[in-house]
Amino acid sequence: MKTKNKFTIGIAIVAVIVVGFVWLRWGPDTWNVQITGVTGDGRNVQYRIETVHAGSADTLIFRNEDTGFMPPYLKFDSARVQSIANRITRECPKTEVAIHGYGFRIPWLNMFPNAVSIHAPKHCLTAPSGESTAQAARK
Repeated sequence: MKTKNKFTIGIAIVAVIVVGFVWLRWGPDTWNVQITGVTGDGRNVQYRIETVHAGSADTLIFRNEDTGFMPPYLKFDSARVQSIANRITRECPKTEVAIHGYGFRIPWLNMFPNAVSIHAPKHCLTAPSGESTAQAARK
């Protein structure tokens, strides 16, 4: 009986260590970047968000796809995140934003981190005022 308990405790400890390592390695992260472009239609071509690390020339591309329940990020709004990224590229292309996501880049496996959310200054997220649109329509 004692040997069985020790074995069970040993397996539990190994499982906790493995889960901890996986969470730390592939768990959530935040990148401070400038969004330079967006691609994809979400159906035939996967959504992608093209970025440059803030203050450098190092590029980083994010995939943007719904994850559902596995991994448990419960992300069902990739179209909304893509819309925000698209608005930022038009309104504030040189502004630093924070992209929250998980994963990492492995070029030879064609792996990209998945963007879960984007935090940007409010002026980058608001729609252009109706006044400027109305003036442009009159011209």
